[in-house]
Amino acid sequence: MTVTTTAKAAPPGPEADGSAPTEDGQLRVALRAVGVIAHRDLLRQVKKPGVLCSQGVQILFFVLVYAVGFDGMVGSVGSMPFSAYVFPGIIAIQVVSISIASGQSYAWDREYGVLRELLVAPVPRVCLPLGKVLAGTGMVTVQSIVMLAFSPLMGVPLAPARFVATVGCYALAAMVFSVIGLCLATLIQRVQTLQATVQMAMFPMLFLSGSVFAADDAPAWLAWIMHANPMTYAVDLARQTLLGGGGLLSWWADLCVLGTVLAAVLTLLRIRSGR
Repeated sequence: MTVTTTAKAAPPGPEADGSAPTEDGQLRVALRAVGVIAHRDLLRQVKKPGVLCSQGVQILFFVLVYAVGFDGMVGSVGSMPFSAYVFPGIIAIQVVSISIASGQSYAWDREYGVLRELLVAPVPRVCLPLGKVLAGTGMVTVQSIVMLAFSPLMGVPLAPARFVATVGCYALAAMVFSVIGLCLATLIQRVQTLQATVQMAMFPMLFLSGSVFAADDAPAWLAWIMHANPMTYAVDLARQTLLGGGGLLSWWADLCVLGTVLAAVLTLLRIRSGR
């Protein structure tokens, strides 16, 4: 007589019926990788005091020339002193110039082979650019906080709520232009070509953004160029938030434009980082 036995199937556990633990684990690994890359880039920036000093001298130059030097000549813009009007734009110049240049660290990592070592790590490739964006945004946001502390010297009263909101505006701008800088670094392979391209694009973008003069005061053809510049909306949003007026558009329109630009460049960065 043959006896047949049927083995009972084990009740489905978390490993058998769902992939949630695996997905959670992958998410934790990815977030940890982003944090490690951001920490590495932040340490590299902090350990370069010469670069930090040059950035401080640059912002001091802009303040002395535009906010102080032109204040007596221009007088006022609307109901506010010229020094107060241009101060948010001067901070935006510093934020955007440092953010968009942060993509060069990606290019140097690629040049020296560091990028190849990071890409073979068992983490999603998008973690590398996201970590660099986080580092660039964090560093520039801290610098904007320091610069905003001098607002009373420029005739800008600094209420706590406006201070926090303006820091958020500059953090958003830093994120947008850090991603733009990284996109340029993924599109342009040679470091020297990337540096030349960034330099060529930087000055028109910085000064045709309403940072030192309003688009309403410009000729029609120049105003069209300024409206096509994404930095215009970052300057406009920061100016409205800090000063409570003097805006080109409404604050929600500025946010919509910056959000659209951020979504577009993040999509491009995701496509490029997957290659």
